[in-house]
Amino acid sequence: MKIIDIAKNSDKALLIGIGGGGDVISTYYVWKFLEKFGVECIFSGVIWERYRRDRKPGPRGIDEISGIEKLSETLGFLKGGERIGDVTPLASQFAEFVGERVLALSITEGAGRLRRDLSAFIEENEVDVVFAVDAGGDSLATGGEKNLISPLSDSLMISALKDFNSVLAVVGFGSDGELSRDEIEMYLSELSDSVLGVSLVEIDERFMDFIRVVESEASRIPALARNGYYGTYNFWGEIEIEVSFLNSLVFYLDLKSVYERSGMAKAVERASKIEEASKILNRMGIKTEYDLEIGLAMKDGLL
Repeated sequence: MKIIDIAKNSDKALLIGIGGGGDVISTYYVWKFLEKFGVECIFSGVIWERYRRDRKPGPRGIDEISGIEKLSETLGFLKGGERIGDVTPLASQFAEFVGERVLALSITEGAGRLRRDLSAFIEENEVDVVFAVDAGGDSLATGGEKNLISPLSDSLMISALKDFNSVLAVVGFGSDGELSRDEIEMYLSELSDSVLGVSLVEIDERFMDFIRVVESEASRIPALARNGYYGTYNFWGEIEIEVSFLNSLVFYLDLKSVYERSGMAKAVERASKIEEASKILNRMGIKTEYDLEIGLAMKDGLL
């Protein structure tokens, strides 16, 4: 089934930013596509503020977010203004922007616990399809890529969502700087039978005003590309990528097929804690974003 057919046959969709950080903001692009078909959407995202925003390594649990409307051990609603210590989560900022509640997801207890809670949520809210939204495309990684930084959250989420009616939406064509264009092109070619379609991001001035100030480069770049940005783009003082109109595309893939290809997603499927999942990938020779944050915290004398 192609992405247009999925959209036409769905009344309600759950859109999840699967990589933590600002991936939740990229759900906006998928929502704008589904809006054309009258699909009601619930925005959602993994709560994992990057170390430059939140100095505690790793993702956050639901109980660590002050002001949240807790639904279960791994789920809760944000409406705007919630805090993690002195930090306002990006998902909370996004909730204020869209004027709707955003579902916060915790991956601290692993994929299995989250899968059970999501199953109940999907049934209770009559969700027809889940879109796993990845800003940049690192969810397609195999683990050995030179610039891969954050494979853990994506792997856990792909594992957690594999048994639902799920679509992987890759937004931005390398806008996070982790996979090269050659790598993404090769992986999409390898998964050609699983590609359900492609859409173009749509933006307006209000969204542009928001994306200019919110801290999410990977979600900002598709909007800049849609407005005609072409050339080198630098961010965080350490990453340089080439940006063109290609960065304004969204590729939709069958998530189950991506899972079947992903040794990382399969490996972390039964991990009961984020620490265990990270160590599993370490044994495969893969460094994770959790390792990176632990190292930074130790360097700063916080651990």
